[in-house]
Amino acid sequence: MRKFVLSVCVFVSALISCATVSAQKEMGIFNSLGVGVGVGLTGVDVEVATPITPYLALRAGVSIMPNFSLTTGVDVDVDVDASTSGLTIPNEIDVTGSLKRTTGQVLLNVYPFPRSSSFFIAAGAYFGGSKLVQIEGHSDELRDLIAQGEDIGLAIGDYVLPVDRDGNVSGGLKVSGFRPYVGLGFGRAVPSKRLSVMFELGVQFHGTPEVYTDYGNVDELLAEIDEDDTFSKIIDKLTVYPVMKIRLCGRIF
Repeated sequence: MRKFVLSVCVFVSALISCATVSAQKEMGIFNSLGVGVGVGLTGVDVEVATPITPYLALRAGVSIMPNFSLTTGVDVDVDVDASTSGLTIPNEIDVTGSLKRTTGQVLLNVYPFPRSSSFFIAAGAYFGGSKLVQIEGHSDELRDLIAQGEDIGLAIGDYVLPVDRDGNVSGGLKVSGFRPYVGLGFGRAVPSKRLSVMFELGVQFHGTPEVYTDYGNVDELLAEIDEDDTFSKIIDKLTVYPVMKIRLCGRIF
């Protein structure tokens, strides 16, 4: 009886294997593999892709944003009289903002007209890289004020980032770590020939960014916000991240 059951299992497994190979050949399911290298608003990315029927292609990869940075002045929030403290109180200090981050993505390309056009609609998600903008700065004057027992912070829009005992500030803007994505474009993720070019436009839905700090707590300013300060207005509306990419795709097999 055991031999009979074992024989049946082997026979069924062989049938499934044959059916799978046949489906791969006839329907194009996981029967080839492509690799793409792209550049765009998410930085430099590397993806692998495989077809799931002529109408679908599954993509997965990693995007790396280089360390682009910008230095600018930020207002200092401190409630102390310079004439009584005997210390220099700066009105602002220079901070450096960086866009550096690494994210992963899993996407599905849908080709509505696979025989006549390479147009596709993409859907999926990006994940990781929740720190959208990272801010760092230092001031010896603020360090001296903190040594005198003063509470010091930097005014970022209608928020205040604390300064540590060494006069350093570190924080920025944080978004959701899981970001749904939709887009469209032209090109084959797994080209029929050896090489092809793919162009894509889309958006990541990351929600309203939040101001964060690497130490201490973020406080809200009690004073009325300057009407000329557009920071808060920008982050309230910055709920999506645009994606534009051009990618060179190659077929491995």
